[in-house]
Amino acid sequence: MSDTTTIGILGGYGAVGSAVARRLHRSGAGPLLIAGRDRTQAEKLVHALGTGDVAAEPVTVDLDDPTALDRFAARCRLLVNCAGPSYQVLDTVARAALRNGTDYVDAAGDDPVFLRLHTGDGAHEWHAAGRTALLSAGALPGLSGLLPRHLAHTVGQATRIDAYLGGVASLTPAAAGDVLLSRGPEHGTPGASWRDGAVRERSLAPRRGLSLAAFPRPVDAFPFLSTEATRLARALALRQVNWYTAFGGDRLPEQLALSWALGDTDTSDLISAAAEDVRRHGSWYSQEFHIWDGDDAGPPAAVLSLVGDDSYELSGFVAAAAAIAVLAGELPSGVHFAADALDPTKIFQTLSTDPAAKIILGGPAAG
Repeated sequence: MSDTTTIGILGGYGAVGSAVARRLHRSGAGPLLIAGRDRTQAEKLVHALGTGDVAAEPVTVDLDDPTALDRFAARCRLLVNCAGPSYQVLDTVARAALRNGTDYVDAAGDDPVFLRLHTGDGAHEWHAAGRTALLSAGALPGLSGLLPRHLAHTVGQATRIDAYLGGVASLTPAAAGDVLLSRGPEHGTPGASWRDGAVRERSLAPRRGLSLAAFPRPVDAFPFLSTEATRLARALALRQVNWYTAFGGDRLPEQLALSWALGDTDTSDLISAAAEDVRRHGSWYSQEFHIWDGDDAGPPAAVLSLVGDDSYELSGFVAAAAAIAVLAGELPSGVHFAADALDPTKIFQTLSTDPAAKIILGGPAAG
């Protein structure tokens, strides 16, 4: 392992990776290695970052070349993985980090990677090496688990949380691949809710034309109890959780449902559908959380609304904050989800002054 605080960003010139690179460059963390298959794109980002106190270097790394991946990981004090689709990358980069004594942050990864890193003696290996792996350090999952934790700290005893997450956004090929494959028990349960300590299947219906403070136009909200929501429910000992994916346009959910029904793994139609929604409705991303304290029959005790222009920028914010926390020694060794390990109030306070989002705290919700 390098003796410096060199940070390698794999997929460093992509939508999320470039956001991470810009933030870490501004923060003074580094030096940075901007890595990926396309050296020209890496060089463009390094040039855009410009000079300053933090050096940035383009590096060519192919995920299919284990030797090149190990050579890259060995240069890093911390490896931030923003390469995708995550369902194809899985634990490849994380294991290269561990082999080379490098801490690891994944903007995605999620449960499929967590489960693989815990297979056999996997979790013990990270502890034994004194290394930290932080997964799901993005907007969703990640920020979606941190913000309700902070909101819960503002009330006495949280009993219920309703969440609405989504908007209208273009899809990169990697993001489209992850959206298409984000189904099955490793991701969550459609139509389900959390009730009194257990997942209750087929308990919620879609909510059409829903008006919420965080969303600039009415949305269609589809219930999907993610694995992150289930962990949140257990961590906060909640009696009830209602978790919704919100769509601000209709082309993407229509195409997604069709692709799932046909078992189609081609992402081109999904990318086109998302682009059409953006042309019709603009691009925006929101998260809204309603929390109840005690009696959950009446209006919520508090509401947190987040409004942003770009979910990729928000993922970059979380991954960069996670990288800084790992380098500062704020997290224990082992494998963790970002929402379980990062300080939710610190993330909330930092994001409250960040141009990537506007956060509004309020009382009973309208709509």
